[in-house]
Amino acid sequence: MKYIGAQLYTVREKLTSSDEIKTTLAEIKNIGYNSVQLFGSIDLASSHAKAAKEEGLTILGVLTDLSECELKSKEWFDLCKEYNIKDIGVSSNFSECQDTKAYIKRVNMFATEANDKGFTFSYHNHGHEFIKLDSGEIPMFSFLEGFETETVNFMPDTYWLHDGGYDVRHFLEQTNGRVKILHLKDMKRTEEGHTFAELGNGNLYFEGIINTAMNCDITNFIVEQDICEGDAIESLKQSYKFIKSLLEV
Repeated sequence: MKYIGAQLYTVREKLTSSDEIKTTLAEIKNIGYNSVQLFGSIDLASSHAKAAKEEGLTILGVLTDLSECELKSKEWFDLCKEYNIKDIGVSSNFSECQDTKAYIKRVNMFATEANDKGFTFSYHNHGHEFIKLDSGEIPMFSFLEGFETETVNFMPDTYWLHDGGYDVRHFLEQTNGRVKILHLKDMKRTEEGHTFAELGNGNLYFEGIINTAMNCDITNFIVEQDICEGDAIESLKQSYKFIKSLLEV
């Protein structure tokens, strides 16, 4: 089964009260999305998880940061168990990436703990992992080499891979078998530079990306748009219509 989910960060401005959360999750379900991915702190994720369950949406995973996981590991494991969430994901900031050895060690340690508890663990990239350090090291390449193959998966983001100057399809092939969730995010060019767009309204070659993803047996797809020029629900609606036609679900 293929899952097309919405990353709730896209609609974060519509999640400021319990009533808004319920209404927004219902709208996401009504569009056709069969799943969501949570974000942020344990308290934020908990409130969103409850509403998602009430709407009958599968929660594919959570996305937070490593420090949050390390400090509140029991709370995260309990939350994931309660809502049948399979994947725990983290992203990093550039300062963490500058000490790759220390960060890799921390990731590997927590990933082992998550795996032992019955969960998969995924690292979610942005663009800063591709900035070359003064040492000549590129953090993402160190992560690809240093993260434990058996316990650490990747959660690639199409926009941020392209932003980092890396070929999306090559990355999927390079991490074949280690991608449980793929973030779908489009990029368009403006006079001011590149920015976010609904899927199909930007310039990324999603026909090729999806074909490669299918060849790599990826079945969990998360739609995300960091900034929406109009209404975020309308953006999710446009993106769903586009990607659904490519995935044929």
